[in-house]
Amino acid sequence: MTRNVEDRLRDAFTAGAELVSPESLKTVAAPAAVRRRRGFRGLPVLAAASVAVVLGTVAIVPSLLRHSAAPAGFTAVVDALARRVEQPREYWRSELETLEWGRPIGQRYNIEDKVRRVSWATSRGPVVETTPLYTRPLTTADERKWRETGAPALCGFAVGCKNVQGRRGRTSRDFPGGFELAGGVSLTRSQLLALPQDPQRLRAELLLRLRDMRRQEPALTGRSYVKRPSEQDMLWGLGEKLLMYAPTPPAVRAAVLRMMAATPGARTVDEARDAEGRSGMAIVRRTDRDPLERRLLIDRSSGDVLGTTTVVAGPLPETSGLDIGDMADAQVVKELGWTGEGPRLPEGCSRQAGKTCDGS
Repeated sequence: MTRNVEDRLRDAFTAGAELVSPESLKTVAAPAAVRRRRGFRGLPVLAAASVAVVLGTVAIVPSLLRHSAAPAGFTAVVDALARRVEQPREYWRSELETLEWGRPIGQRYNIEDKVRRVSWATSRGPVVETTPLYTRPLTTADERKWRETGAPALCGFAVGCKNVQGRRGRTSRDFPGGFELAGGVSLTRSQLLALPQDPQRLRAELLLRLRDMRRQEPALTGRSYVKRPSEQDMLWGLGEKLLMYAPTPPAVRAAVLRMMAATPGARTVDEARDAEGRSGMAIVRRTDRDPLERRLLIDRSSGDVLGTTTVVAGPLPETSGLDIGDMADAQVVKELGWTGEGPRLPEGCSRQAGKTCDGS
């Protein structure tokens, strides 16, 4: 099962602390465009420290991203979204595809990994279906190196699939008690529907929930070279999840967009492209903790979210294989909205909160 790029970066930096110093991650100005590299067909995922990563060809063509202080249509699009009327149905369905690229630990080749995640909101609670679609060597050269090591089975960034839960083509189904967002915050369907429609009130409520979760976290012990995410980074992550995973009303989604656009360091751009080449507006922000730039893409006519991309915006250790301007990962929204058809569970799959079942 894939993990987001921030989690993988944090683990890699922690594991390779002797190879990384805080000075190596000093802030630099974000790039105006994303560089291409020749000889690869995919995009890189961000690993770090002792994990070397090699970039693939930038399929999104982020160099087409045109900067603007505030696109003239952004406010109008968000206002229209806030006025939209949606009739909730029995189920809410969100289908995303996550793309990651990089090098498994200890290997000489790079891989491309793709996972589908479908989240349902039902009267009995959420159902989350996760299906690893494929993992494959990134380029012809990577395939040759992979074969030289014996062509081991690949499951995500694990080499060898024997003890890996998320095997290619097998769908696992989770039944969390609520919609799990960022920072440990989990909300039920009724709580999501009742979120404030004013961006300032929404921000205040989300901050309250984040701070409450942080008070419950165990104290960090021992030496660590990795900073905890800032509240602004966590709010940004909450915003992404509320827009892409959860059954939030249009007026709440509009408030989320306004909140994210008003986040310190955020800016809006006229044009960007998602991993499938779809063009839209984007809200862009450099993270506080890691040298990453997050881009949230929205449709110009509807205000609906198209997906996210991550770009390296600051220096990484040389062993990472990534330079400033390289792409890190992407999420693509395939389907989002209310539906009358619910999830179909395989025979023997027991629907129980906090449990997981596998099936075809």
